Formats: sequence, structure tokens, C-alpha cells
Amino acid sequence: MVPLQLLWVNDCNAAVPREAWVAGFAAACRLHEIEITQLSDRETAGDWDLIAFNFDYPEMAQLKRIPETKRRWPSAPILLLTAQCSLELAVWALRVRVFDLLIKPIAPEEIEHCLQRVAQAVHARRSQSERQPQTLLAPMPAEARYRPHTAPSLRLGHSLTHISKHYGQPLPESQIARLCQMSPSRFCREFKAAYGLTYVEYLARYRIEQAKRLLNNPAMSIADVAAAVGFNDPSYFTRVFRRVTGVSPSAHRECPAAPEVSLTAREGAAGTSAAAV
Repeated sequence: MVPLQLLWVNDCNAAVPREAWVAGFAAACRLHEIEITQLSDRETAGDWDLIAFNFDYPEMAQLKRIPETKRRWPSAPILLLTAQCSLELAVWALRVRVFDLLIKPIAPEEIEHCLQRVAQAVHARRSQSERQPQTLLAPMPAEARYRPHTAPSLRLGHSLTHISKHYGQPLPESQIARLCQMSPSRFCREFKAAYGLTYVEYLARYRIEQAKRLLNNPAMSIADVAAAVGFNDPSYFTRVFRRVTGVSPSAHRECPAAPEVSLTAREGAAGTSAAAV
């Protein structure tokens, strides 16, 4: 198998010497290492299979280079490696189509699983026509700004934590609002203001992201995957999955790199309500 061509972009302030786990990527890829200031140099021109941004604690100016790079190489999966474990950063990475967010230090099995998924995506890309660049206008996470205008309530963080632990169970908005000690209307407003998505949009996308991961296991039926992520009706799960990703679960299982489409708040509400029955 031909090694992946990996463009490795370091933050100028990243750990020196190179972290030991980087060898896991270097062993499986042809790694071309540069600093972020060199991204515009001629030597970076080429058809990269994978691009990895290696940051410790990214600032706004550094994060802006990710959507810029996605426009320059629209078909290359992008990894974001960071020592900063932040819910805001995870939501932002999801919205700008970062392929995977890895929190340092990274275990060898995480690297292996990530590269397996990348290899599947690259294989699918090579069998399809060239994708067109998309404009990515997601706002930067507040922690990357020197003076954030609005910081999400600390209570809202409980909602995302609760979703990550209990996404397979019914999670009506009223229940999560009580968990955050807010009225449903206030919770709805603050969640949308903080994360740029409604609660039902985020929940639907989160469940489908988990479903995509479980579909990589051929031993699990689609009905089992649906139940595991909170959908009691497999046929409804299929419809919601298609709205979010643009393909059916079975088609995604055969071609994991299928393009995604956005989910409207109305569709998200329908999918989430059905899953909560």
C-alpha cells in the first residue's frame, strides 16, 4: 500500500523536541514537516493526502489557517492535534469539517484508528471526482479570542457533557434545561448564542457522528447502531442520517467519506423528538 502523503504543520510554539507519539504518524506516512508560517511557500504545493495541524494551545490567527487550508486542498482530510481539551473547540472543529480532533498526548491505538479512517477516506476520494472548495464561515471559538465578546455560561457545559455520556437515551430539551438550571426558552437562546447551533441540531449531529463511528464495525447491524445512538425506529434513523450526511447508513458504511449536508433546526427537532420517544 502506498504511504499517505502527510503535510505536518507545527505551531511555532509547539513542544520541542518533537513529541514521541509523532513517530506513529511518521511510520505510516511520508511526513513533510513545516512551521505554520511556511504554509504559503512553494514547497508546500502538491496533492497532499492528509494535513495535520499540531498545536498546543491554538490562538485565533492559527485556527484561521485551517479553513484557509481546506479551501486550498478541499479533498485532503485535516487533523487538529492540540493539548487544549475544550467543548467550544470541539464544536468549532465539527462545523469547519475538521476530519478528526486529537487531544495530546495521543495513544498509539488512537493514531492507528485515525489513520485507518483517513485511508478509507482517501481511497473513496480517489474513486470519486474532485470535490469543489466550500466557503467555511464558522466563527472562531471564544477561547481563541483575546477579548471574547460573549462567553458561554458555565452551566451550558453540563449539557454537552451530559449529551456525550447519555446520547443513546431520550434527551428532551426540557430535561437538559433543568439540568442547566434554566428555563427552556432561556436555555434555547443561550445554547444557540454560545455554540451557533440549536440544541436539537447539536444533538442530532452528535448522534449521527457517533453512528458513523459505529458503522465502521461490520458486526453491528444498522438497527443496532440506531438503537445505540438513541433512535428506536431504524427507518427514522435512516431518514435522519440521510438528511445529515446526504447518504444512507448502508451507503456510508461502504463509502465512509461521503460528503455531508447541513441539518436544519426543523429536521433536527424531528429527528431528536423521534429518538426520544
